[in-house]
Amino acid sequence: MRFAKLQLAHDFYVSYAKKVGFATKIRTTTFDKITKEPVNQAIHCNRDRIRGSRVKAPTRKNPISAAGCKARIYVKFDKEKQEWIFFKVELRHTHPCSVKKAVHYREYRQLSMHAKYVIQNNDEAGIRPNKTFLSLANEAGGPSNLGFSEKDLRNYITARLRTSNANADVREMMNYFMRMKDINPNFFYAVQLDDECKFRSAVWVDARCRASYEYYGDVVSLDSTYSTNRHGLPFASFVGVNHHGKSTPLGCALLGNEEIPSFDDRRMWVPIFFKGEFWAAMRSTQRSESMHAFYGGILHSKTSLVQFVHEYDNVLGSKE
Repeated sequence: MRFAKLQLAHDFYVSYAKKVGFATKIRTTTFDKITKEPVNQAIHCNRDRIRGSRVKAPTRKNPISAAGCKARIYVKFDKEKQEWIFFKVELRHTHPCSVKKAVHYREYRQLSMHAKYVIQNNDEAGIRPNKTFLSLANEAGGPSNLGFSEKDLRNYITARLRTSNANADVREMMNYFMRMKDINPNFFYAVQLDDECKFRSAVWVDARCRASYEYYGDVVSLDSTYSTNRHGLPFASFVGVNHHGKSTPLGCALLGNEEIPSFDDRRMWVPIFFKGEFWAAMRSTQRSESMHAFYGGILHSKTSLVQFVHEYDNVLGSKE
């Protein structure tokens, strides 16, 4: 058999494994030394190894273990035809396969759209997860026909709640920025969202910082090593040096990450509130540590976004 892409070959074998009743695992992948592209891959049955248990059989909770199974396929890239081929296949297993059990393997467990809809409605109505699971199980004719466990259901609720809390946190932060803008028109803020309207980054500068830049903006340093909020977003602080040689906050930002693209566009967003000029300078370790100590007493890993920007404003007030 031939496939245009390696992923298509992998998906085909996984689909076959699900129908037969076993799970798969990518055991090895070899890459070309020059192009760094994959050239062959071995996909095994996940019970391919031999492992002895240290737990006595009568007391062991999970009896499923490695069985030294030889079932596997080897996929190779044909350079002449630019296609992936199965060049070695072993279909025999050393253990029983079960289609009914396969739906409970981690590789195949997933919630259907109907299940997600029921879970969301029941969760909003205050129905407990175990009751929702029993309801879905009865509807499907038993838990074995669901294709997911109660733990998967609970994990989905937790992930959905976390996303909802994050979105609510961003909305509260936006409301805070708008209130600050109404109080003082010189307050500046900009929030960047992705295509799914999820938070990516935010920058804000209050009137005090903009006034400080008029006097202490000859040298500006940027430190993005401080991550102090509930969502783990890097906190970037713009710092100037006053006439006494001490650090003075000039503005700050919450970045979605510290990858290069986050800094490549600095000439687009820094001039918005720094008079069209950008001055980059290396700061000493001592100056960086002093700013960390300045924020560290108030900001911590449990701080929400709206608490973060609010406490930052309080910190600036206490520094005056």
